[in-house]
Amino acid sequence: MQRTRRNSILSLTAITVLGLTACGSGDTPDATGSITLEFPSWQAEDPAFGAWWSEVITEYEAQHSDVDIDFYQVPFGSYVDQLTTRFAANDQPEIVHLPARNASEFASRGWLAPLDAHLDGTDIPETWTPLQTEMEWEDQSYGVLLLGYGYTLYYNADLLEQAGLPVPTTGEEVVAAAEAITGNGVYGFGATTQQSPDNYTELMSFITGNGGALANGSVFTVDTPEAIAGMEQYRAALAQAPAGIQTQQRNELFLNGNIAMLLDGPFFVAELDGAAESVAGSLKTAAAPFETIPGGVSNSIHLPAGLDERTEQAAWEFIELASSAEWQERYTELAAVPAPRTGSITEEALTDRPELELFQELADEAVSIYPQDAQQREEFTRLSQIVSEAAITLTTTDTPTPEVAASLQEQLVREFGSGS
Repeated sequence: MQRTRRNSILSLTAITVLGLTACGSGDTPDATGSITLEFPSWQAEDPAFGAWWSEVITEYEAQHSDVDIDFYQVPFGSYVDQLTTRFAANDQPEIVHLPARNASEFASRGWLAPLDAHLDGTDIPETWTPLQTEMEWEDQSYGVLLLGYGYTLYYNADLLEQAGLPVPTTGEEVVAAAEAITGNGVYGFGATTQQSPDNYTELMSFITGNGGALANGSVFTVDTPEAIAGMEQYRAALAQAPAGIQTQQRNELFLNGNIAMLLDGPFFVAELDGAAESVAGSLKTAAAPFETIPGGVSNSIHLPAGLDERTEQAAWEFIELASSAEWQERYTELAAVPAPRTGSITEEALTDRPELELFQELADEAVSIYPQDAQQREEFTRLSQIVSEAAITLTTTDTPTPEVAASLQEQLVREFGSGS
């Protein structure tokens, strides 16, 4: 079917008149009429993930002649804010795609439906990655994880070779290589250097890689020697990165040969297919250059609370189809990342993307960059904003790193408590 890109973003003014409206996902459709499941996503136009979703949707609609799925793109940078606005206005979509780190926050607000009754009739609990526990809130499951990962070093082998350098295996070697390469329009390292949700993930990758952590349970630990060492490396690496860029600009510069190294998850590997011909053969992958492999959960799929029975069943059957062995194998083939279902890496996928073996190893040993404490997970949006602000301070000011760490620690304790 022809997909539409409907205007799904309510203005704040619309929220104020919510009480005058009676719309929302809880409205009951005609028992025999057609159903449209709205499905916004930041992956709709992604060449790999978007292709997989489109294939699953085509198969689902072939099996469900009375259901259409309206799948459309929303920019990632504003995605969570837009979805939050919609839920607050009782205008939530029928299929909820989330950055997995935000799932607990949505569940804690009562916005997501528990899935335990649906999951009990499947093999998902037995076949899924252990990271599926990230979908739990107060002893109930509220989503199905779509990707868990460890960070990968993406590098331009020609630029390293021209500088007479090996592939870095430590954070110190990354910084030294970046400093040696930067010049003449080429940058040794690439990262997001504008305010963005990615500031959190990039800074925490360095902190976690150096053996630090955001917190130990509910006790914040961003002022420990390990965390400060990670901040120092992050700061030094980003001093060799282009200033004032977002993630997409970083990616384009790397794919055109203007950035030598960057850290990202396995999902970035599909972007290499779009590299400039002059550099395509020199873009390679390696394990993140740290003693501890940083990692986390990428994205997940959910049902909103309050759907009528027929719509909920239709939306769940879409999630169930996407979670099947057939479509999890196809996920690995198209997206070139390890699917969460055990045994989903096929020989065909491995032949096409030998990097999958590395990606699986990294996922198996990764330490999460995300908080485990219930309150911190519930209020992750605000928490990540605070950490992102500290990241920007590191890259745009001369404030000594220990002072930035101390200030960050104080602000986190002030807003979330000191734990015990």
